[in-house]
This record gives sequence, structure tokens and C-alpha cells, in this order.
Amino acid sequence: MARPVRVYQEDWWPFRNLPNALKAFERETGIKTELVWDKVGVGLIEAMFENMIRSFTDDDPPFDLVCCDEVVLRRFAAQGRVLALDDLMARDGVTLDDATAETRRVVTFDGSVYGLPCINVSNLLLYRRDLLDQYSLPVPQTWAEVKTVGEELQTAVRRDRGNEEFYAFASRGAGGGGHAVWTMGTMLGSFGGRWPTGDEPIAPFGEPYREALATYVDLLQTVAPPDQGEISFVELMRDFRLGRVGMIVEVGMEYAYLLADDAELAEKSGVALVPAGPAGRWPNLYSPPWAIPARSPVRDEAWELAKFLASPRQLMEDGLKSEAIEAAAMSVLYSPEFDRHFRADLLGAVRASRAIAYEERPFGTLGIDACVAVGEAVSGAIVGRLSVDQALAQMHKEITALPPATKRS
Repeated sequence: MARPVRVYQEDWWPFRNLPNALKAFERETGIKTELVWDKVGVGLIEAMFENMIRSFTDDDPPFDLVCCDEVVLRRFAAQGRVLALDDLMARDGVTLDDATAETRRVVTFDGSVYGLPCINVSNLLLYRRDLLDQYSLPVPQTWAEVKTVGEELQTAVRRDRGNEEFYAFASRGAGGGGHAVWTMGTMLGSFGGRWPTGDEPIAPFGEPYREALATYVDLLQTVAPPDQGEISFVELMRDFRLGRVGMIVEVGMEYAYLLADDAELAEKSGVALVPAGPAGRWPNLYSPPWAIPARSPVRDEAWELAKFLASPRQLMEDGLKSEAIEAAAMSVLYSPEFDRHFRADLLGAVRASRAIAYEERPFGTLGIDACVAVGEAVSGAIVGRLSVDQALAQMHKEITALPPATKRS
């Protein structure tokens, strides 16, 4: 008897409908499943990456279907450790026509598709509308305005409330592979920079890397909490809920849950597109697809489950039951059901972001270690341990020392 399809996912509330989906799949197909969750946050995300990596490096993979970070996906697709889906898709009439061109690019490597997309997550601005209105301040449209508006807001609130623990802005600032590196991608793109692919020699990071990082560091050191270097999305949303910060940059999934969960705070809050830099707005795209380790003994069953979980029908149910607004399927995102369910400013910002969202995390097939190198250096600059130039030099040195992916059977 075949073992159950072992499913791995981070324990994040947009996926809270996953147990129900697995039960429905079992009823429809008779295929058994087994779900493993992993908590994510500062000090925890590394465990998630490790479980993803083990699924593709172990000869007996611990999991058979993984909602896999696309940086990890490319690394192991290059090593022949991820199941290519082209033949299965052609056989079963599955296409990626319902996803954006950038989403299709993210899940494709060397001409083959290696995962079925389920979510498209991008940065947005969440702000305390009541406070901006109270002090007749505009919603910032650029990173420069986040600082200038933030300085006015922070000064006014501290003066009127006698609260020195109010900060105008916060973002992900912790090190590691999933925190500061994420926001840095949005900053870099908005200043006209792009991370190299890693398929050719990587030149030292000059402008616009220096300008993007310097702007980000200056912003956080001016109007952000002193513990910014320890903040992941978990602490970020906590601080916004507590009224410690007035504006944050985080993803639409987080905002959807907050607006549904806290009616009083929702009434005081607004959602807007991510601020722009000199090169415009650049909402970083995270699009982890359902991927199958090539050595899973239940590949056929895992494929059936991947199709089920990535189907528009299931993504619609997940969106409505779990506030999972950033569905990868365009037919779901633009559905009348979503129009009726989600708040207009949030849904409008998510839809507008989808059209301009690009993956901007390093580097080709170098894997999550490249993200760690960037994240640690950026976080070091945020907390003042490194200068901007030292941070750029450190990340370049560590990234160029990483071994390339090599093909394995």
C-alpha cells in the first residue's frame, strides 16, 4: 500500500483551509494525505527552509508535495531533484494561462515547469488613516515621502500623546533568508536595480544598490523602532495592531486577515500601493508553487493533489474561507466573489500590484544561501553594525563564494 502523500506547508493563516481541502481531496480520490505545518518568524524560518531543502536532497524525501520557495525550487530543479511537470500537464490539459507572465517565469526553469502556482504575494503599504487625517498628512506615494510624512507624524503623535514609543514606520529588518532581503528587493527595484542571475560573474554592487540600501537604512534609522533589526512579518503585524507604528510595508495576505479580524482597527486603517522610488513602484513577488520532489515514491498521487490544490475552484474557496486574497489565478483574483468579499482599497491595491509585481530576490540557482547573505548584510546596515558600503561588500563577497548548482541524477 502506497504511503500517504506527505504535504509540507508553513503554518500561515492564509493556508488554514488546507486541512479541509485535503479532506475533500481524500473523499474525491481515495488518496490519503498527511499534513505537516511549520511555524515561521525570526529564528523559525530557517527550519522551514531546511525542511524544504531536505525534501529535494534526501534520497527518501520526508515530504512529497511542498509549497516551495521559488529560490529553493530553482536551486534543486537545476540539480534534477524536482519533478518536471510538462508531460503531466500536457496529458491532463493543465496550463498556466490563468497566471501572470512573471508567475509563469518564476515556476519555470530551463524551459520546463517545476511547480503549480497557488499564491502571488506582494508588498503593499498599510497605514493608520485616522492619524494621517488627524494631522492633515497625505498618504505617502514615494519612499522619500514615507520619511518626510513619517517625521511629521511621529513628532505629532509623540507630542500629543506623550508617547516616545510611537514610531511612524516599520518593515522587515531581521537577518536570515526571508526578512530584510524581502523588503530590500522592493527597494532595489524601485531604484532601478536588479539582482544578477548568478549565471555569470557578479560585479561588485555599486549604484543603484548603494542608493537603495542607503535610502532604506536612513528611513528605518529615522522613523522606525530601535529593534527594527529583529522584526519579521510576525512582529511587524503585532506592532501595527498595538499602535506602536503608524505605517508598515508588508504583504496583502497579512492585511486581509487583519482587516477581517479587527473591525475597530480596520476602520482606522487604509491600504495603498507600495511607495515608489526613482524607477517607480516595484512590489516584490513571492510565488511559491506546489512542487514534487523527483524521488518521492508517490509522485503520481502528489501530482493529483497539486492539481487539486492549485485549481481555481480550490483557490476560490481558500480565498473566501481564509482571507487568502493574493490567489495566483487571475480568474479568482478578478472574480465577482472576491469583489463582494474583500474591502475595495485592499482588493484594488492587490490587483494593481499584480500587474507590476516582479520577483526580485537573488540569485539564479544559488539558492536560499544567497538570500541569507543579502539579508544578514542589510540587517547589519539597519542596526548600524555595518556601513552601507561594508554591507554591499559583505554580501558580494559571500554570494560570489557560493558553489553553483550542479546537475545530479
